[in-house]
Amino acid sequence: MSMRVKENVFLGRERRTLSLGARGAALGLALAGAVFAAGCAPQPKVPEAQNAAGEVADLSRIPQNLALFAAKAGLNAPLRSDAAAAEDMRKFHRSFFAPWTSGRLSRNTLREFEAVLNWAPGKRGYAENLRPWSDAAWMSMCDNASLDTVSGQGRAAIVTQHADLRLAPTARPRFARVEGAGQGWPFDDFQQSSLHVGMPLMVYHTSRDGAWLLVQSPVAWGWVEAGSVAFVDEAFRSLWETSPLGCVVRDDVSLKASGAFLALADIGTVLPVSGTSVLVPVRGVNGQASAVSAPVSAGEVLPMPQRLTPQAVAAIGDRMMGKSYGWGGMYGNRDCSAMMRDLFASFGIWLPRNSAAQAKAGEFHSLENMSVREKIEAISRGAEPFRTLLWLPGHIGLYVGQFEGEPVFFHDIWGIRNRLGDGREGRVILGRAVVTGVKPGSERRDVDAKGLLIERMRGYTILGGR
Repeated sequence: MSMRVKENVFLGRERRTLSLGARGAALGLALAGAVFAAGCAPQPKVPEAQNAAGEVADLSRIPQNLALFAAKAGLNAPLRSDAAAAEDMRKFHRSFFAPWTSGRLSRNTLREFEAVLNWAPGKRGYAENLRPWSDAAWMSMCDNASLDTVSGQGRAAIVTQHADLRLAPTARPRFARVEGAGQGWPFDDFQQSSLHVGMPLMVYHTSRDGAWLLVQSPVAWGWVEAGSVAFVDEAFRSLWETSPLGCVVRDDVSLKASGAFLALADIGTVLPVSGTSVLVPVRGVNGQASAVSAPVSAGEVLPMPQRLTPQAVAAIGDRMMGKSYGWGGMYGNRDCSAMMRDLFASFGIWLPRNSAAQAKAGEFHSLENMSVREKIEAISRGAEPFRTLLWLPGHIGLYVGQFEGEPVFFHDIWGIRNRLGDGREGRVILGRAVVTGVKPGSERRDVDAKGLLIERMRGYTILGGR
């Protein structure tokens, strides 16, 4: 993600996903403290703090090719047993279909969405024109949400087109601040996540105008545009839950039937598979889903779970290399945790939405209270290439081995903290998926050693069973 330090419920370097926990009150306080009061804010101006000048030396020094690191890590050497792969896949299946087995919407979850809409005037942040959200626009959005009419009863559904998962029923952004690195564009704090076609949902509420649905997805709660969702009946659910699953392993795969476009699928999209075809959910005029068989080309979709090897992970990762960073899945791109989720999906390894939760998704090893040298030695000694995540608050990536005696990892990153000439915090923007060491930017005079990734690294996690 963007290298912000805080990890509040919704705001911070990487937002936490909405859960069923009772966190509504804490949410309101966290958000209220994270923004300027619009009524007393200075005239907004485009920030200089997003400093795009220059790069970091790691990007020219370290090969941006995972296949080279896979060759050193054993290429086709298995990283887990068949029994562990089967157990990982069972966990993936349960998590993926969890929304369809959920119960009623809890009052605590509803309070969290009410808290988002109940921000007081002057604490609502900035809109897409870099002006404070107007009271009229905000109140119109709140009225359209119509949360006082929520029944709490769910209805099973499925994503039929790639969808953004939002914290409010609007496509308009909400920026915490205009000035300040990592606070304005592209960090839209309404953006919760993005959802692949074929993801199961439970719909709990419809906005007043019918354009937005409040849903539980496998990764988080939020609002999605109604046109990207279709409702499913028992026959459809049974077909989806009992069919073998496959995972898309290339971006921008166009799914068609008889020449007609159905949906666009990216790496990490999970669909029922049969031979050389996949089932695609299609929304009918009545809002109900039907399953349509679509042929796919060789190598576009693979049956799950795939054999976990350095070469297999590298092959998918290299297809993501250099792709643009996207906060919360904005613009169809990935942030750090989304890239890890999509990277490991074909291997049947389920990862939660945010970096902190992903760090707990395997065998965790703490790096707390260690010096930089001790951290590097611990990673080099204990981390396993192509199955180990390196984690610091708000950011995560995949350890792929050593380069010139130090750990390197594959991660999707917005930027490295730096200091501008007037002392303000800025960013050396990388804005894409890259391979770096654990100290990218250390050669730059404007990068403070205390802000380096390794300084804030808290631990590493080995994924998959043995």
